[in-house]
Amino acid sequence: MTAASSVPVSPAAGSRPPLAGLTPGELAAFLTSHGFTPTHVGRLARDAIRGRATSFTDVEGLGEAGARRLEGLLAIRTTRIVGRTDAPDGTVKLLLETLDRERVESVLMPLSKRSSGCVSSQVGCGAACTFCASGLEGLKRSLAAHEIVEQVLHLRDEARAQGVALSNLVFMGMGEPLHAYDAVVRAIRLLTDTRLLGFGCGHVTVSTVGVVPGILALAEENLGVHLAVSLHAADDALRRSLLPVGGRWTVAETLDAAERFRVRTRRFVTLQLTLMAGVNDAPSHAAALADAIAGRPFHVNLIPVNRVDGTPYAPPAQPALDAFLDVLTRRQVIAHVRSRRGSDVAAACGQLRRASRPPSSAAAP
Repeated sequence: MTAASSVPVSPAAGSRPPLAGLTPGELAAFLTSHGFTPTHVGRLARDAIRGRATSFTDVEGLGEAGARRLEGLLAIRTTRIVGRTDAPDGTVKLLLETLDRERVESVLMPLSKRSSGCVSSQVGCGAACTFCASGLEGLKRSLAAHEIVEQVLHLRDEARAQGVALSNLVFMGMGEPLHAYDAVVRAIRLLTDTRLLGFGCGHVTVSTVGVVPGILALAEENLGVHLAVSLHAADDALRRSLLPVGGRWTVAETLDAAERFRVRTRRFVTLQLTLMAGVNDAPSHAAALADAIAGRPFHVNLIPVNRVDGTPYAPPAQPALDAFLDVLTRRQVIAHVRSRRGSDVAAACGQLRRASRPPSSAAAP
């Protein structure tokens, strides 16, 4: 499966391949073709991918001349941080700028002594979910694999600065990951390669609005990742009104694909419901969801909607949220409520990018 051909993907770093987008084999072939030895692959992975090097002069064993040569051959980073928000709950959202001056968001969320990273797969989003800030300005393009990997490197650096480890990774930022399928799969393979970053595949979750062909394809990739499906309603008409793209497939088709993924991969599947007051938060909605799940061991994640300028939605009152959860619990559905991260400082998905107006004179050099 490939990303839609109509969706442009990021250019590379001019004539310089991005280091973060190369497999060890590709890097070895590139280096040897330019007179370097295979030992430099391990050094670059150690210092520039797993380590703290931000320029080739920081890579041990290259030497001054070798570092200068690599500066003209490889791009150690193609993205830069141009903005950030810090929420009282410890959430940090980074605004990153790409070579073509597009902007995407990445989020670091505290988890006790660890942290979780949320990365984007596209600039904007074409899924057009009616309650989401990411899709209000439409889709610009899909990200390349190296731009996804670099988000993780930036988040890893931020976590290190806080003295915690980046332990979990979710593809739940801007964009629909299964519309950037090839780049997302390649990025996951790069991130989980033990010779590179070595991120545990069991700590990675891919989220989707329910692109059924993509779910079925992902089930065959042998990536070892978990799946999260944005359902938001068990009624087809209501779901289609909230998720125009995800609603192209029925709830039954979506849940069947999710079950296929679960059985094939033996990984967790989470159903995400963004709850909106007076829209999909009634006990009858919860009962319909339990009927649709039909005893399959999905985990249900209830998410009170973030208020977004330009949308009419508000989060449910606590009694409504409690009643919804109670119906699911009594029906033996595994469910919990996810706390909203960073919404008090407009750090919910897509809001930081909308608030920025590139180019900014305050942007980092």
